[in-house]
Order: sequence, then C-alpha cells, then structure tokens
Amino acid sequence: MDRGNKSERNNGEIEAQRQDQRYDNHKPRSPESVIQINRLYEGLTSDTGNSWTIYPVPNHLSVAYRNAFEPRIISIGPHYYKFRLGRTQMHVMEKHKKRFLLRLLGGKPELRRSNRDMPTTSQEERVDREFGKDLMEAMKLLEKETRACYSSKFDIDSNDFVAMMVLDGCFVVELLRLYYELFHTKSTVVANEVDPIFTHVRILTNLQRDLLMLENQLPFFVLEKLFMLINKKNTDPQAVPLEVLAVTFFNPLLPQQNVASKLNTKNPKAHLLDVFHSTFLESVSEKVHKKGKDQIKPQLNPDGSIRGLALHFASDLQEAGVKFRKREGHDLLDIKFAHGTLWVPPLSINENTVSLLLNFIAYELRVNHRMSFFTNYLMFWESLVYCPGDIRTLHKRGIINHVSGSEEDMANLLIKCRQVINDLDLGYLYDIIEEVNEYSKRYYTSKYRVWWRSLIREHFRSPWTCLSLFAAIIIVLLTFLQTLYAMYSYYRPH
Repeated sequence: MDRGNKSERNNGEIEAQRQDQRYDNHKPRSPESVIQINRLYEGLTSDTGNSWTIYPVPNHLSVAYRNAFEPRIISIGPHYYKFRLGRTQMHVMEKHKKRFLLRLLGGKPELRRSNRDMPTTSQEERVDREFGKDLMEAMKLLEKETRACYSSKFDIDSNDFVAMMVLDGCFVVELLRLYYELFHTKSTVVANEVDPIFTHVRILTNLQRDLLMLENQLPFFVLEKLFMLINKKNTDPQAVPLEVLAVTFFNPLLPQQNVASKLNTKNPKAHLLDVFHSTFLESVSEKVHKKGKDQIKPQLNPDGSIRGLALHFASDLQEAGVKFRKREGHDLLDIKFAHGTLWVPPLSINENTVSLLLNFIAYELRVNHRMSFFTNYLMFWESLVYCPGDIRTLHKRGIINHVSGSEEDMANLLIKCRQVINDLDLGYLYDIIEEVNEYSKRYYTSKYRVWWRSLIREHFRSPWTCLSLFAAIIIVLLTFLQTLYAMYSYYRPH
C-alpha cells in the first residue's frame, strides 16, 4: 500500500514538472532573454551576394601591386571614404567636388565662365536648394540598393552615405559632361572655363586612372539617375548618353578608334570600370562565340593563380622562326597567328596602362566574368617577355611602345605578373598559343636548326662580328690563292 502511494506521488510530481515546463515555454520572456535572442540575428541577411558588383581587390593581386589599385587623388564611394579627409591630395579633391556641386546647383551657364564674365550676384544666392533636395531624396530612395552592390559592409551613417552619393555622383557626371563639351564639342561656354582639372594634364590623367579603380566605384544606376535629373533640370532631351561621355573621358588611357561605336547599350553596366571594359570585347567576343567558346573561365590554382598553357618568350619564338608584325586597325585584344607570323595590335605601356589592365583582371576574377579576356591577354604578354631583349624585339616591330622607363623597367613590370598569375588555361587565345607552340616545336625537334640558330645568336649577333668573319674568309682565300700560285710557279715546267 505504501509502495502504491509512493508511486502515485512520483507520477504526480513528474506531471507537475511537465506542466511547469509547458507554462515556462508559453509565459512571456524577460527583456534580457529577448535581447540575447535578438543579438543572434544581428548582421544576418538574406543577401546571397547576387547583387554584388563592387568588391575588394583579390588579396594576391593587392599585395603584389598595391599601388595599382589605390586611388591617388580622389575617393569615390565608400571604400576610401575615411581616407578622403586624411590624405592631402584627396582632401584637395573634396574641395573640387563641392565646387562642381555648387556650380551644378547654380544651374546658370554663366557660372561656367571665367570670373570676369560673372555678374556680381554671389554663388550662394544662385544655389537652387530645391534641386539639391531633389537630388538627396532620389539618392535616399536608392541607398539600400546601392549598399547592396558592395560586398563589404560600411559603418557610414545613412545621411552621410546619401550625401556621399550626391557629392561623388554629381562630380563624376559633371566631370564627364564638361570634358566632352570642352574637348569634343568645343563649346564656347566651357571653353572660357579656367579650371585646374582641365588645364593640368597630370590632374586629369590621375582622375581618369582613379575613376577606373575597382574599389573606387559608385553603381552605374546611381550615376544614371543623377544624370537624368540634371538633364531634366537643364531641359536637354538630346543630351549625349552617359556611357558615351564615360568612354570618351577614359579613352586616352588606352586609346581606341571610334570607342563610342563599340558600346553595347543593351546590357546593363555595373559601374564605370565595367563600361570601359566592355568596349574592348566586341570584336573578339564575336569570334569566340562563333567558335563555341563563349563560356571562357580561367582555371585557378589553389593559391589563386591561373594555370594552363605556356607560350615561349619572344626571343625564343624569333629564334624558332616566328615573325612578329604590328597589327594596325584592329582592337587591342585581336591577336592573330598565321603562316608563321604573330600579328599583335600595338600596346603603349606605362604605369597607368598596367594599373588599368590589372583592375580589369581583378574585376573579371571577382565577378567570375564569363569572358576573362584581359586575364588571358595579360598572361599572353607576361609569357612573351622574360628579359629586356624581349621588349627590344617587340619594340623594334612597333608592337610595344614604352612611353616612360627603360626596356629593363618595362620587362620587370610585365615579369612581375608571373608572381600572381601563372600559366594560361582555356581562353580566347588558347588556339593561337597552341598554334604558336606547335609551330615552334618543329624547330626544336631539328638538331641542325637548333645548332645553326645557336651559332648565329651567340657568335654573329653584332654586324661587326659578321664583317670580321667576312674579312677573315677573304684573307684565308687570298692566302690560299697566294700559296697555290707560289706552288704553281715552283713546279711550272720551264
């Protein structure tokens, strides 16, 4: 009996505990527990990265080429936001940004003229504050979408972020528009402008370079929205498209003929770097597509470098009988090999050129670009160049023009690529490299050809050596004839 009562008591206690647990699960949580749970969700987002278009430069590239990816004089967007007031050059450009915005808000043509043509009314009185509010409101609506374009998160207050979009975006739009009017339409209004940005070549060149840095970008839809509002205010329905203004501004860095005609306006653009990048792809992408190789992706090694085929150096190819010719009138990437001749469009190399090419490559690698043309292109060059002699060979043919620096400097600049990008895999140059390698293989399989070429290269590279040999042969022949004549005279019958 006692055992039965004890068992009932135990069952009752267990049931009571279960009821208490059910009550605990349904009773309101304390503020402390709610805070702890909420902290678990902080920073969580459903964004899978599909909207990302602006990334940090891959680490293996930024370490080897740090200066190639950092802006010199201007910060655009949030990546270098905290540096814009700390660096002297960037701080100066912040004043230029505000000056451009003030002129834009003035909205009067006379504000673009020199000071002697300006009326006595102050600029502050001319500012269209309502238009300034319209710009801020438009960017406020795009703030969330703009932040989603960056793979990195930035601790910038909402008001500051929107103000940055307006200030940076308006400066870029005005810069592109004024440059086009000044250098292409020869506008009498802008021609009177006394502006250090347009009168100092070095400032303008640095701006062209900095605005094509992968990390130094605003989404293109931000620029398009500001451009639309500005044109609407100026009642200019026939304004030149923003993409045309952009490629015209950047074209001096890597010149192309009729660059505006190479734009594909059907595809949306991510940013200014993407706009300029797309102008180089038209002709080669069509050829690749016809060959059925429209899914070009470089194969990466574990360390992030690229693997695949290798091309011989220029001096080795020349030794194997390959001829180099400058291919004029073709796009930069349009390389051809036919009948033992490698046709290469000319390339002018300087520090800004290499910086631009590396930013193209960083963009292709980051967005997993399906046509990694510039990655293949730079690998082609670093495979051709091993020493200053290779630069000299290509320079004599008009293929490489190094504006600044010696042949050794240019060689080291290209050789350095080998530290971060190794060999080439499937790409638009795959067939060409394979044909060149096959052609040169015929030479290396012939021992006689290798011996003869080696003899010429090592002993008869100088014209003076050839003349000395020729003179020695003549002396030997004359000596032989003299000996023969002496012997003939001795044995000649009298």
